[in-house]
Amino acid sequence: MTRFILSLTTILFSSHALSTPFDTCPSKAYLFQSRPVQVYGVNLVTGTTTLLQDDTGTNGNVNAVGFDYEDRYIYGYDTTNMQVVRLGQDFQVQTLNVTGLPSHTFYVGDVYEHVMYFYRKGKGLFKIDLAPLDTDPTATLALEQITATSSVSLTDFAFHPSNGKLYGVDNGSGNLYEFNTDVGGETLLGNVGVTGTFGAGYFDVDGYYYISRNSDGHIFRIDLSDPDNITDEAIAAQIFAYGPASGQNDGARCANAPVIDEDSTIDFGDAPDSYLTRLSSNGPRHGIGSGFYLGLVSPDGEGDGLLPPLDDNKAGSQDEDGVGFVTAIEAGMNALVAVQASTTGYLSAWIDWNKDGDFADSGEKVFSDQQLTAGTNTLTLSVPNDATQGSTWSRFRFSDQTGIDYFGGAQTGEVEDHQLLITKDGAAVRHYPSESGYATVAFEDNWPHTADYDMNDVVIRYRVTETIQDGRIARSVIEGYLSAYGADYRNGFAIRLAGLNRTDIDTTLTTQSQNGIVLADSGLESDSNEAIFIISEDLSQFTGSSCEFYRTQQHCQDGLTLSFEIDITTNDDADTSGLMAMPYDPFIFATPGYYHGESLPLHPGRTLEIHLADQSPTEKFDDQNLYGLGVDSSDAAQGRYFKTSDNLPWALLIPHDWKWPREKVDLVNAYPEFAEYAESSGSKKQDWYLEEKATNNKYYQPQE
Repeated sequence: MTRFILSLTTILFSSHALSTPFDTCPSKAYLFQSRPVQVYGVNLVTGTTTLLQDDTGTNGNVNAVGFDYEDRYIYGYDTTNMQVVRLGQDFQVQTLNVTGLPSHTFYVGDVYEHVMYFYRKGKGLFKIDLAPLDTDPTATLALEQITATSSVSLTDFAFHPSNGKLYGVDNGSGNLYEFNTDVGGETLLGNVGVTGTFGAGYFDVDGYYYISRNSDGHIFRIDLSDPDNITDEAIAAQIFAYGPASGQNDGARCANAPVIDEDSTIDFGDAPDSYLTRLSSNGPRHGIGSGFYLGLVSPDGEGDGLLPPLDDNKAGSQDEDGVGFVTAIEAGMNALVAVQASTTGYLSAWIDWNKDGDFADSGEKVFSDQQLTAGTNTLTLSVPNDATQGSTWSRFRFSDQTGIDYFGGAQTGEVEDHQLLITKDGAAVRHYPSESGYATVAFEDNWPHTADYDMNDVVIRYRVTETIQDGRIARSVIEGYLSAYGADYRNGFAIRLAGLNRTDIDTTLTTQSQNGIVLADSGLESDSNEAIFIISEDLSQFTGSSCEFYRTQQHCQDGLTLSFEIDITTNDDADTSGLMAMPYDPFIFATPGYYHGESLPLHPGRTLEIHLADQSPTEKFDDQNLYGLGVDSSDAAQGRYFKTSDNLPWALLIPHDWKWPREKVDLVNAYPEFAEYAESSGSKKQDWYLEEKATNNKYYQPQE
């Protein structure tokens, strides 16, 4: 009878002890707090917490928790009932049989290589080998004391996933220590620069250490990714996210997981990374889905910050619609900014007034916890007298939280990064096709033959902003990006400002940037009399490698790889009255040193250009040998260029985000009304390019 009772007890305990472990190494952090204990999931990226379990089956507080990567259980110490416990993915407490437990409790713990470690100041460092549980869930475990020496005021510590060392921060001093788990003792590594009760500590797979402060919920990140390069400066704790305050708490996390939660939805910024944009730079990010956002369209989630050439409006829904600059941004003047808010919340914003690539300078925080109401809010912006003219970046963050910076995570809201143009007093600004929209220029590069006529060999989207000062065009900013490249040949791309000479350009102030990086050369063609800017002599180098043709086959959804900005300043004495209207003269040319088709001179290079219909070529074009070839019907005497006898052009300019035909699909098959438009020289079917006019499954649909 006694044997039967013992066997039944063993069966019942074993069934309970064998509750399901976690399926994987989860990226979520787990926060245990209160009595009876409640378990929360913590998104370290935004600081958002979610209650996962409020009934763990115990009346006690569970502390000193750690995640065991070996068996995927969480282990901890029940401080109320003074016993060691573990929890599976259902977060139900299971009591373990442990001998040698002292009369005092533990509040600090973690697990590494299937060993549980506990620590208490003045009592020592302890360990429990968990391996016996692998074969017998009822096994009796033993608590061993590693050392009785323990003088650091800890409330949590954590193991580094790659070097296996144990780290913790002293609450009172902010000193970071490395603990010896073999013989005990600790080594002072330096000071992290913050103090407080850090009730929860976590590592991620990259070796970053996160500590959560109880009093305000702030989550700080300490860079321990390179343990061999630890200095006071390197280990300075940086505010990483703004979480909620907590108490009676401890944290556990699978340190082998990346920090972004597998089911998280997060909005990031998209300025160049010098402004702190990527997660690795602790860029701004917000948890979405809370109802707090800018504009009329709620933000979509991203896995990380998007750097040029990508941004939220190119890689996702068109959700960057919350901020509009109503008036010009003129040095020394006030400007109006319209900000659309989904609900009542707080706005903070920054502008890089001196164009040095950051928001860290004095005066660059332009709004601080500005309360907005639902709908359009018109705000007054004071522009400094010494603001540097030209294109720069701004960052707007909206949330129900206050005190957030231009970096770091927030639980709710949205971040929008916008470029803007700083001008002089009295300047007027005009845009093509609009302040925030893009025009599409598309080329068929088989000139002087139409070949497949899919009009997707080179597709560029760009816009132009002109600044008029004292009756002349003082500045022009051209922004764009490569959308598609379905060419077999190699092509360069350039923009000519017809009506301006090279000598009209102030070369000391004119710059070109690509993917957010200022190039050493502005691209102004040095051996042309006209003002011609070369963006690239070979666009094929920016086409990625996943498919034969870049972004022209529907299954090929390569990301954008080239954005550009040309910031052009004209000389004060330049006569700009003859400058052609925006958007100027975009054209492609043959990449020097490469074959470009039959009936052409071998490797024609810059002497072969393809322009918009009836746009004359530049002085570099070989008009002696190239006119009259193939089906081209150009006639310089009549001002007719780059058209067939049926008026079919080799280049199109559409003042919208046009969807180009798929690879090898004739333009007329994709957009049937284009034939009548071309035959009528543009007098009929002028809206042929609209998506509703297109044939289904004949045009490329980006899935960004």
